[in-house]
Amino acid sequence: MNDDSIKLISLLEELEDLITSSSKMPFSEKGIIDLDVAQKIIEDIRANLPRDIQQARWLDQERDRIISDAKKEYNRMINEAKEQVEYLVNNNNIYKDAQKRADAILREAENHANYMKYRSYEYIDKLLYNMQSDIDSVGSSYIEPMSEYFYQMLASINAKINQNRQEMKTLAERVPIGDEMPAPAETVPEEPAPEQ
Repeated sequence: MNDDSIKLISLLEELEDLITSSSKMPFSEKGIIDLDVAQKIIEDIRANLPRDIQQARWLDQERDRIISDAKKEYNRMINEAKEQVEYLVNNNNIYKDAQKRADAILREAENHANYMKYRSYEYIDKLLYNMQSDIDSVGSSYIEPMSEYFYQMLASINAKINQNRQEMKTLAERVPIGDEMPAPAETVPEEPAPEQ
């Protein structure tokens, strides 16, 4: 486990401590926590997320920029070709040569624009492939360990709640009603442990 994972788990434990040590509202299981402290911990968690996730937005913007540049280059070459065609067509002495040159320029412009598109798509595909690999790595390095940690935390809380229920049942059975002891309380099934 690397330093970033340890830092994230430490921040999550700090958040858990804040929640578990919070004051309880009277006659309720709801707790009162310091929102400023909780917000600061959440900001620290965001700041310690892997850089690959933070770069996702940059990749999207970079893709748009490359496509936009390719379109501008395509339009520039098309306009240039049209201007050449108009100039050559207006000169009757070299009409046939003008037509040939215009067609060649248009083909070249289209080929160049298609090449630029192809290269930009290829580049973006490479960036997206790298991002997929990085996300897979984040999943195995951070998410799976955090999932196991949360499962263990929930199982521990559930076990504590079941223990408290048993203590309450035991205390309730000891309370005399009138001259006799009460009948044992109706058993409520225990909560199952959360599934993984």
